[in-house]
Amino acid sequence: MQQHFSNAPPRLQTERLLLRPITMADRDAFFDIHSDAETLKYWSGEPIRERSEADLLVKREVEMSLQEKCLNWAVALPDSNLLIGKFVLFTFSEQNRRAEVGYILDRRHWGLGYMSEVMSCVLDYAFNVLELHRLEADTDPENAASLALLEKFGFRREGLFRERWYINGKWLDSVMLGLLKQDHQNRTL
Repeated sequence: MQQHFSNAPPRLQTERLLLRPITMADRDAFFDIHSDAETLKYWSGEPIRERSEADLLVKREVEMSLQEKCLNWAVALPDSNLLIGKFVLFTFSEQNRRAEVGYILDRRHWGLGYMSEVMSCVLDYAFNVLELHRLEADTDPENAASLALLEKFGFRREGLFRERWYINGKWLDSVMLGLLKQDHQNRTL
């Protein structure tokens, strides 16, 4: 696996979106996303209440990229550079050429096909540039939209982990999905 970390993910472009590094200038957009209970319904944390919490979230995202632990992209509208979501590759295993995907999109932009564009772009980057062999996703079984997106791109359900996450005072299950490079390449031929 080739490591392509350089303290920030590379800028990528889709038909309608820009994928760029997250910066401290994104804190207001992070607050909008992470303070909205509906957007966070299937996220692994509770909504934040204070702008200072958004500052800490963004600072953590930037530091994780600087420490080369993940590739964190801001999903932004190119005309305004406004962050409307994020996409991350994380939990890299160099030996096994594997990583996990994660994403969130401000609900005001749901249903427009944005995350499909982002997924297509990042999958191509992960398999063709990073030379990963496998990608994984951990999703709430109630999150029908996320499951549909992953399955649209060839991810297969590989298991159900019962009561894997304790969030908002409840134990939640997790569906694990995987996508192999060869399956991705066969879909794009």
